[in-house]
Parts: sequence; C-alpha cells; structure tokens
Amino acid sequence: MNDLIKYLENTLGVETVVGTLEKQLHQQLPLYVTANFRVNEFTICNHKICLLIAENLENAPTPDQLFKQMIFLRQKLGLPVVYVFNTVASYNIKRLIKKGVNFIIPYKQLFIPDLFMDLRNPPKTFSSKKVLFTPLAQFLLLYHLQKERLNGFTSKRLTDKFVQPYRSVCRAVNNLKELELCNLVGGGKEKYIQFAAKDLNLWKHAQKFLQNPVERIIFTDEILDEKPTCLLSNINALCNLTMINDEKRRYYAISKTDFKNLAVETNKYAGDNTIELWRYDPYLLSNNGFVDKLSLYLLFRNDADERVQGELEKMINQIKWLEE
Repeated sequence: MNDLIKYLENTLGVETVVGTLEKQLHQQLPLYVTANFRVNEFTICNHKICLLIAENLENAPTPDQLFKQMIFLRQKLGLPVVYVFNTVASYNIKRLIKKGVNFIIPYKQLFIPDLFMDLRNPPKTFSSKKVLFTPLAQFLLLYHLQKERLNGFTSKRLTDKFVQPYRSVCRAVNNLKELELCNLVGGGKEKYIQFAAKDLNLWKHAQKFLQNPVERIIFTDEILDEKPTCLLSNINALCNLTMINDEKRRYYAISKTDFKNLAVETNKYAGDNTIELWRYDPYLLSNNGFVDKLSLYLLFRNDADERVQGELEKMINQIKWLEE
C-alpha cells in the first residue's frame, strides 16, 4: 500500500489519501469481488475513487470481465472504480485500454479515463538507453564533414538542397542540437545551423551517437558495377583505401529509394554478391564510385580484426578535412 501511495504522489504531484471504503458500500460488493481484490477508497483532487487492489491472480478476470465488473460497481457504488495490479501482460494492457478500463500498475502505468488520466512511466532502463542519430541527422553531419560545410544553412535551405520533407529536416536538426553537436543561431522563425566543433573534434564528439549505415542486406548473383546508384562498399571499398586485401564477392551500397528502381534479381538468403540497403543515401556522400570514408569506418569499427582496426585508424588520421 505504501508503494502505491508513494507512486501516486510522485506521479500526480499531489497528496493522496487512501482509506477504507465505507462499511455500507463495502457490504454491497459481490463475493467474487472481495475474494479477488482488497477494497479501498482514495481521494485525489477532491474525487473519491474505489480502489480494487488485485490479490488473487490465479483466476484473474479477463479484460472484458473486468470492464463489465467496473461498470456494474460504478453504478452500484456511485464512485469511479480503479483496478490496481502489480503486473499485467503487455497484450492485456492494450486490451484494457481499448475497453476503457481504469487501472494502475505502480511505477509503470496509470490509466483512468474516468478522470482523463493517462500517464506512462518509462522503464527503469530508459536512462541508460543509448541515444543515436536519426538517419538524416547522421547524413547531415557526414555531409558537413566531407562534402560541404552546412554552417549557416536554415532548415528550409537544407530541405531544398537535399529534397527532404521539411519536418524530417527539422527533426534531424533538433536531433543534432539535443545531442549538443550544433547550435541554432539567429532570430526569427528561421534559425540557421552552426556546428559546435570542427573536423576531427566534431567527429570524435559524435562517435557515441553514430550507427552502422546498413539497415539490412540482400543478395544477388548479378554484377552491378555499372549501375550508377550502386556504390562499392565494405571490403571492396576498404581495400581501395588501405592495405587490406580485396575479396571476389562484391558489396554494393544503395539507398532504399534507389533500390526500388533497381531492376535486378535478388534473394533474401544467398547470392554471389551482397546489396547493402543504407539508412541514408550513400550516393550523395560518395567519391569515385566508393562509399565515403566516415561511413566506411562505421561499417568496420566493431570488427575484431586488429589489422582492420589499424588501417581504419590510419584512414581517419589521413583525412584532409574541408577548409572553412
């Protein structure tokens, strides 16, 4: 009970009083209710509510049964009725919400549509969840570092330049700002982007937010070297820049949009060559038919081969960053 009170007060920010239900009302409760639930009354924001705290879950009622019981008791007691559970399967939570059943799962969710309340607590692991770039935010950072400085660009200008939805660009820019990699400068509605660091320092600051550019892979027996939107990737690109030996298998990087227009036969499970479907458009970052160096680094940065890691470090150290 103390945990419930603490949860309610911390979640709602007001003092919560929990007591016993009036004897006269308690006597009106059916046996099937008192056998499965401990009955209490609590007052919040001057609203009295009947709490049914689940005690016996061996024969737990279905969401449909709980809804019917709730309606019956609400009419009988003249009070809103709220169930309290220690735990509920996720699929049953959805069913309870769909039915409009009032319920509380302390430290997880409070759903009381009778009082227009719907509060969900993040899981305990939320604070340690790794925050990553959105694909477009990662693309903008890599483009800024390798192709053209984007300092001074507004969201509208970025939208026009990369032919992306304005909302997506705004989310990407806000993503960069929230991760403290850029600032929004200027007055009025249209502020412009200003990255918070330069070149290698910016790259290093971004490391923990960057993700592998490949979303999924498929296979083909065809050679796609002549396809302009198919870039050589993976080991084929790495051997072009380092002392690592090439392989016979061809790895091609392509955006999901360009792949839809690629008239080749593919297979989900096997083939002589690999097609990588990227989270962002590799073609806009490419040089000479190969994927860009920084995306290539992200492809291999978790590779266990010490030789590969040594070559990656050399590649990054040899990059000639853009002039301001």
